[in-house]
Amino acid sequence: MAPWDWISLLPAHEQPRRRQHRLIQRICGQLRRPRTAITLLLLLYLSLVLVLAQKAGAVLALLAAMPLLLAPLLSALIYWLLWCEFHR
Repeated sequence: MAPWDWISLLPAHEQPRRRQHRLIQRICGQLRRPRTAITLLLLLYLSLVLVLAQKAGAVLALLAAMPLLLAPLLSALIYWLLWCEFHR
């Protein structure tokens, strides 16, 4: 028994309900994290792009995926330009 596993000390008829409640709390806590929310939104966007690629064609899907592809490059360019401006 792990030191944090206090559920095994409860009566047998209450253990499954408490385990389920703890699992729901853990999942809700995981969904509240910003990293998880960003990952879910990114996966949703990519799935929409893939559906668009299947239904409408690859060119339209590529245009829809451009913000995902160009955002890191644009942010690197902005960082480099600001760094150059302030370090001359």
